[in-house]
Amino acid sequence: MKMRRERHWISLVLSGALLVFVAALLAVTVALVRTKLLKNAQDFGMALVQSYAIEETMNIENLKTSVRIASQYVDEIVKDGGDPGQVQQWLAGYFRKMADTIGEGLIDIYAVVDGGIVAANPWEGDLDDDFRQSEWYTEAIEADGELVCGEVYTDAITDQMIFTISVALEDEGNVLAMDVFVQNPQLHTTLNTLPENFSYYLCDRSGDLLYASTIWQIDIEQLQKFVTYMLDGIEDGSLTGYDSFFNDRSGVPRSLYYHHMENGWTVIITTPVRDILMGETNAFVVFIGAIALGLFLLLAFFTIQDFLHSRSMRIANRTAQLLGDSFYAIYRVNLKNETYKALKYHESMKGVLPPRGNYSLLMETMSKVVRPSTFQAVETSFSIENMRQRVHQGITDYGGDFQRQFASGYRWVNIHSLYNEELAPDEVILCFRDVEDEKKRSMQHTAVLQAALDAARKSAKDRSDFFSRMSHDMRTPLNAILGCCNLAQRSLNEGDAHQTQDYLGKISFAGNQLLDLVNDILELSRMEAGKGGLDQKPMDLCRLLNDTADLFRDQLREAGKIFEVSIQFEQNEVLGDEKKINQILNNLLSNAAKYTNQGDTIRLEARQFRFHHNSKYQVVVEDTGIGMSEEFQEHLFDPYARETSFSAHPVLGSGLGMSIVKILVQQMSGEISVESKLGEGTRITVTLPFAPAGNPVAKEEDESPAFCWEGRCVLVAEDNELNREMATAMLEQMGARVITADNGAHAVEAFLAQPEGVIDAVLMDMQMPVMDGCEATRAIRGLSRSDAADVPIIAVTANVFSEDVDRTMRAGMNSHIPKPVDMAVLGRVMQRLMAERERGKGSGRAPQDKTAEEMET
Repeated sequence: MKMRRERHWISLVLSGALLVFVAALLAVTVALVRTKLLKNAQDFGMALVQSYAIEETMNIENLKTSVRIASQYVDEIVKDGGDPGQVQQWLAGYFRKMADTIGEGLIDIYAVVDGGIVAANPWEGDLDDDFRQSEWYTEAIEADGELVCGEVYTDAITDQMIFTISVALEDEGNVLAMDVFVQNPQLHTTLNTLPENFSYYLCDRSGDLLYASTIWQIDIEQLQKFVTYMLDGIEDGSLTGYDSFFNDRSGVPRSLYYHHMENGWTVIITTPVRDILMGETNAFVVFIGAIALGLFLLLAFFTIQDFLHSRSMRIANRTAQLLGDSFYAIYRVNLKNETYKALKYHESMKGVLPPRGNYSLLMETMSKVVRPSTFQAVETSFSIENMRQRVHQGITDYGGDFQRQFASGYRWVNIHSLYNEELAPDEVILCFRDVEDEKKRSMQHTAVLQAALDAARKSAKDRSDFFSRMSHDMRTPLNAILGCCNLAQRSLNEGDAHQTQDYLGKISFAGNQLLDLVNDILELSRMEAGKGGLDQKPMDLCRLLNDTADLFRDQLREAGKIFEVSIQFEQNEVLGDEKKINQILNNLLSNAAKYTNQGDTIRLEARQFRFHHNSKYQVVVEDTGIGMSEEFQEHLFDPYARETSFSAHPVLGSGLGMSIVKILVQQMSGEISVESKLGEGTRITVTLPFAPAGNPVAKEEDESPAFCWEGRCVLVAEDNELNREMATAMLEQMGARVITADNGAHAVEAFLAQPEGVIDAVLMDMQMPVMDGCEATRAIRGLSRSDAADVPIIAVTANVFSEDVDRTMRAGMNSHIPKPVDMAVLGRVMQRLMAERERGKGSGRAPQDKTAEEMET
């Protein structure tokens, strides 16, 4: 007993010591986590403010580029003998174009020509000689052709803060200038992505506030005092530490992040410290409450959270460093003289490509950096002849993507040719943009919601891939159904009963094929999970090939394409999975139809040859269409693979068809090969082994006798009037008495209106108004009558996903069969349920069917 008490005290002491240790560990952990969060927040804030500074710089650089382009056009007008009136007319048009692009009230453009001011928007005082003493004019003259960006000042006419971008023109004394209204929000469009509770300030080199976006509605003078305080803190370092903060006008502690721009301006953003940590929640209370739920889970959570947060910060930092100009190269191409002039080009082209020259030299230089496999397409699409043709057709914007060699390797680049007849009737502008940088720059502005956005994008992509795949496979049988309906109506009007019966047979075949494609949703899901087994049954392979080919025959004939079919089998009856073979053939023929032009030939060949004790059947789909490049053939079976092409109307597709075909062929122990040549056509060969249907096959157990509906009373709950009428007619033809209800609530009322034991089964739709099928089932099961617990309730619905089946089972339904209803399947289900009901009487259990077996059926 004494030893036990000693061990107890020792245990208490150790527990107390452990609690003290844990408490100390928690205190240290809180301090470390707080420090880490503040450091990570500072890294993120500095990266974010740097990105905004880059955006401000980029906006100013874009305006400089606009001034440079405008100066070249004005020089050409003056050089061609144009007077100031013609210059003013061109400046007015150029101003309107820019206003449409960047917004009203941001800029004002004007020029000094022949000693006088020519303005796009004339204002009072234009004709004064004061401009000769203006800094923008004197600095531009002294710069001798280089762009000058002046300091910010208050405009005497508009009383607004502006800075002027100016450049001297070729004729002595001529200058082009652009006033930029720095307080216009259009200059700071990136602030649309400013996170909530963040404040933004932009100051010039003197510390004067140029622009601000805050949560306070106060005048500029009060904000200037606030900004001066922050700039002093930046200069003496009191506000630059990761744990430094100050109280704003509302008394809320805030952290400060800043970045000095190359032109001497400073960008500052501030954010509440509580948003960085965890709001107003007490950290210790959170940790103490978490101890009760499990210390190890809490520590693991913060460790993972810290890791993910650090990784997000690293991604945000990398994204900030990759921000740059929208276009890294811009060329003016003269279609008349077949020359080019570089307005801007990549650093790698300096010393390699002259600023101007023959257009063929530009193409030759591009051939050295564009991936060889795609250069021919680029050269053809952007040749002088093709660009002239597009200009003649009125196509003002044309482009595509290709891969270009940079110092770091190949990167995807977007090339666009832009044409404006009013600005330059004989010229097009070639613009080159790094697509990858644009995507990363977009990610930076939403770094705080990165995880949620990634999940949303993945969900949207999955939905897009799903609908693209299913619509690709559904169009063929659907077109056949609609076409045969029209033909059947015409033959019926003409009194041709035999032809009408033939069309109805084709409608039935296409309808069943369409139903099989819908069921393939579940099959593809099982394939991805490794559960897509083969359903080997006797079938007529020759008939299957001919029936599938018939679905394409009318479509190809109307498209002006030649369709040939040649089938040579010694034995037509084989054992195989008819649905999967049909899906393979449907994909191959659909692709052949899609990638051929009018006048091309599509040929379907099939033959049989002996292989050991069985036979192999070879199916070939060959066309004379557009073909594929050798490089793309290596990736043909990769999911989502598409070949690079340039076109004003590109062909869209999910890129999943051939990968699905390969999976199905491999499941059947078959082989698939592809022969194709670009511009000549494609030949795809599928070889599959089949056992003859006459070989001994394991016999299935004898099925039970067909279910007798005579004298049975069935409650049908269906909100669709046509479906309700069809179900009633089919059941009454089988001898059953039918009670109908148009929603779940009426179904419950109809069940209550009948004496106990009268209703033998309930066929319940899932989606109905007032009360859906699951709610109605739970209501019936909850009734205080003897038959409510064991009456068979069968879900009859188009919702055939596994989660839908599971929901019906949880609601209390006994079975689940899909629409359209197969009366044979329904009869087998009723046979089992009624037998189980008889066996379960007195046991208190409701009959329960095996839904997996029914879904397989």
